[in-house]
Amino acid sequence: MEWGSESGAVRRHRVGNERREGPAATPQPEREAPAQEPLVDACGGGTRTRKRSEAGGGGASRGAGSGLSEARAALGLALYLLVLWALVQLSLQQLVLRRPAGHRGEFDARRARDYLEHITAFGPRTTGSPENEILTVQYLLEQIKLIEVQSSNLHKISVDVQRPTGSFSIDFLGGFTSYYDNITNVVVKLEPRDGAQHAVLANCHFDSVPSSPGASDDAVSCSVMLEVLRVLSTSSEALQHAVVFLFNGAEENVLQASHGFITQHPWASLIRAFINLEAAGVGGKELVFQTGPENPWLIQAYVSAAKHPFASVVAQEVFQSGVIPSETDFRIYRDFGNIPGIDLAFIENGYIYHTKYDTADRILTDSIQRAGDNILAVLKYLATSDMLTFSSEYRHGKMVFFDVLGLFVIAYPCHVGSIINYTVVMTVVLYLGKKLLQLKRKTVNYTKDFLCGLGITFISWFTSLVTVLIIAVFVSLIGQSLSWYNHFYVSICLYGTAAAAKIIFIHTLAKRFYYMVNFIYLARSTKKTMLTLTLICTVTFLLVCSGTFFPYSSNPANPKPKRMILQHTTRTFHDLEGNIVKRDSGIWINGFDYTGMSHVTPHIPEINDTVRAHCEENAPLCGFPWYLPVHSLIRKNWYLPAPDVSPRNPAHFRLISKEQTPWDSIKLTFEATGPSHMSFYIRAHKGSTLSQWSLGNGTPVTCKGGDYFVFYSHGLQASAWQFWIEVQVSGEQPEGGMVTVALAAHYHSGEDNRSSHLDALKEKFPDWVFPFAWVCTYSLFVF
Repeated sequence: MEWGSESGAVRRHRVGNERREGPAATPQPEREAPAQEPLVDACGGGTRTRKRSEAGGGGASRGAGSGLSEARAALGLALYLLVLWALVQLSLQQLVLRRPAGHRGEFDARRARDYLEHITAFGPRTTGSPENEILTVQYLLEQIKLIEVQSSNLHKISVDVQRPTGSFSIDFLGGFTSYYDNITNVVVKLEPRDGAQHAVLANCHFDSVPSSPGASDDAVSCSVMLEVLRVLSTSSEALQHAVVFLFNGAEENVLQASHGFITQHPWASLIRAFINLEAAGVGGKELVFQTGPENPWLIQAYVSAAKHPFASVVAQEVFQSGVIPSETDFRIYRDFGNIPGIDLAFIENGYIYHTKYDTADRILTDSIQRAGDNILAVLKYLATSDMLTFSSEYRHGKMVFFDVLGLFVIAYPCHVGSIINYTVVMTVVLYLGKKLLQLKRKTVNYTKDFLCGLGITFISWFTSLVTVLIIAVFVSLIGQSLSWYNHFYVSICLYGTAAAAKIIFIHTLAKRFYYMVNFIYLARSTKKTMLTLTLICTVTFLLVCSGTFFPYSSNPANPKPKRMILQHTTRTFHDLEGNIVKRDSGIWINGFDYTGMSHVTPHIPEINDTVRAHCEENAPLCGFPWYLPVHSLIRKNWYLPAPDVSPRNPAHFRLISKEQTPWDSIKLTFEATGPSHMSFYIRAHKGSTLSQWSLGNGTPVTCKGGDYFVFYSHGLQASAWQFWIEVQVSGEQPEGGMVTVALAAHYHSGEDNRSSHLDALKEKFPDWVFPFAWVCTYSLFVF
């Protein structure tokens, strides 16, 4: 549209009338010329003139011929949004095409569900517990043996139970080091009868977090893999490459079992690509949210083979940005194995992820069927493809990929996406340049109109953002944050309407003072729309402020629990001579969300701000038994006094030796024994630095805040943990010692997991709270 001193639409209308009337048109009685009034150009132009509307309608009437009525525009927009919503809902709910299951050579979801129910019947399966190390492992081996008996003569099945010990450092959660001892992997290799030189890996984990049956995370994936193994092994189609199925028993311990496999197992050298099956929710569709690094042939294989594709490169960008504090085994295979892969996860209903509600009955059989269909098809495609053999030749390049309502996936190389983006930008630049390079008399107003319209757009975006932030801050200050958590449409009715109303308001002002903007609108008027949005926002705001929308729910059909951590702990602090200088006991309480204890205190009055935990400034990580180094993410915690805990299997920590090295550092060797999960913390004193240690790659890694964090776990029958650190002291050895170290022992399973006082406190919590609770001890030493 060309904008000058007179709009193109007005000019065309006038010229059309002149042509219709012609020179011989019947003369009409003269009307009094409508009065004209000056109009100041809001964007800095001089003055213009405009005709006063006969109806006195102001700015709204000036565009009377340039848009729909407000009612029609609102109806059209509502229908568009309704159709879009319906298509998305249909895409999410239509998991698979209805067809009989169980045909030979096809994935049978009913059989996989049977596996799932057996695994989850063992209850929570933390690493080191009998449920994880014995019961689940025995069940997997029994089912694999049955599958081996039924397998075709074309294939060979090999089974290995690996118990690795190792250590590594990772920059996840600010950085820490992990050590594992005698954890469990069940590894199955399906290969041609004559063997194979290359393999594709399928990975799941059968362990779970404490207090959760872990159906979606990740028992269902292991169940899918068992059924995929059965189908492939009974197939009459020969494989070209091997398929390695890794059932790992220590993923929730921050990816330890996958590290043990990829760095130590002899079959790891065969792996050329992998598929990792994970969960960030319970059921629904499994989303491809990570691929690579590079190796575009992998996403192309998924696009070609998957029966029910569902993928998003946006999810990959968000996840890999670090905004979400989470990692999967994909990270280990990528960083420590230099192997490309595909990461899939169930993403529906993340409210009950890692809670007691993650049960088998909440996972639809269709969800299992679609996951099985996809994994089976992709694995079969890779295991019979030449691309696996020559994968190094296809390694370079990145892909842009996304699905269209779950019907198909569009994937193209990143350089093609760059060409598309640059083409669009250049087209816009050339178009604008053409307009701006026309004769000056034709482009003066066009330039002003363009710059003014651009400025108005940015102003409307900025002011809408500020408005939403002001509302959110006010709602938080009055203690009503997270009202949307259990009522999704509150976020739309409060923040969505506020943003939309503010944008419309800014553009309405622009229309009133700068009439050319009127031509870009769908509707002639927006008064009723703006009033309606404002009314909805105001009513919702008042309801939110009154506490109408409670954030949590214990509804069994659709729970939205508040997650909390309760650790009944006894802390003991020693000085440089080994004397106890402080000892206390209490229940250390951490909330996972912004509301803290504001909703809990009315139910449990003793949990209030008077028992807020105070940081021990001279102790690493403030002197509390952090399970993982998330101290920078959780700002508020509470320490409710409670009796001492006395585990039957107490942790022991001692200094074995202290020696001077030839390079003038002090080597301290320690030994620790205790439960399956322990955390070790180190703080170097002023004038001292940790130069090296026996963990990870030998270089100490600090977490946020400058302290050192080591996460330790073991399976059954682990030996004492021995390790050493070297401390470099500048000048004389300080009187207060070189380092402060602390050991926290976490009892996640067994008879030491509970205490009577902890159980009594848990009973006081309302049903909408889900507490992770365990007993732990904390001992601090100075050396």
